[in-house]
Amino acid sequence: MKNKPYSVLLLVPILVLTMVLSSCKIMTPSDYKKAKEVVSSELAQAGLHGKVTITKLSWTALEFPTYHVSYTYSEKTYDDQTVRLENETTFHDDWSSSSIIFLPDYKKVFLEQKSIKNIEEKLEKEIKKQSLGLPIEFSIFLSNFYQEEKEEILDSIARQNFKEGKKDFAGYYQIPFQTLIDQELIRMTIYVDDAVSVKEQDLEEAAKKLDASKLPNGSYSFYYSNHKDDSEDTLSYSFKVKDGKVVIYEDQQDGIEDQN
Repeated sequence: MKNKPYSVLLLVPILVLTMVLSSCKIMTPSDYKKAKEVVSSELAQAGLHGKVTITKLSWTALEFPTYHVSYTYSEKTYDDQTVRLENETTFHDDWSSSSIIFLPDYKKVFLEQKSIKNIEEKLEKEIKKQSLGLPIEFSIFLSNFYQEEKEEILDSIARQNFKEGKKDFAGYYQIPFQTLIDQELIRMTIYVDDAVSVKEQDLEEAAKKLDASKLPNGSYSFYYSNHKDDSEDTLSYSFKVKDGKVVIYEDQQDGIEDQN
């Protein structure tokens, strides 16, 4: 009887070990094959017929037995590139999808075109060589279709591309730069180096100093984020370029009011 408490204590780690072992499962080649088949099938329904590579696969029991899948999706594109997208998703124990967001973020893949990257590089050099009163770290194009009406325009362009045989990434890849500009589906974001202290007024003044004579029409913004102290200031200032000139949004609004 004296040994009973010790027997109970010995049972605790055994029970814990049993729970851990029952919640894990060693993945086999057949599991990887099944994961690839299921992921490929889901992607194909969205018009994505490229190469799928399973990079990580695990299984947990917990409350609901679940497969955790990390994968890379890639396609060889019209401009002689292999573009890769990475994604993670989960499946139920019967391999039915359990993720609300399953697909990789493929709709903005047009940003990976060689032509877009070349324009991006030229614009960054042009902006960096100007005296704006702020140190520019880098500048990049970002997608700008998160409003419903913009996404509908993008979807329409992709559908037309697909009909014309431009099927890279279901039609979302081969979109000309001018079309993206005209439909305002991209914006140029200019990142300010966080080595300096910046106020919103500084961003506004930099925008007004910007020589836009060599910049394409479109939406632009200066962006500053300070992570060096507890304040974590994040500032942005948006403007447009039209016909080689900077157009401040306040000026646009004033013009609209004058017309009315």
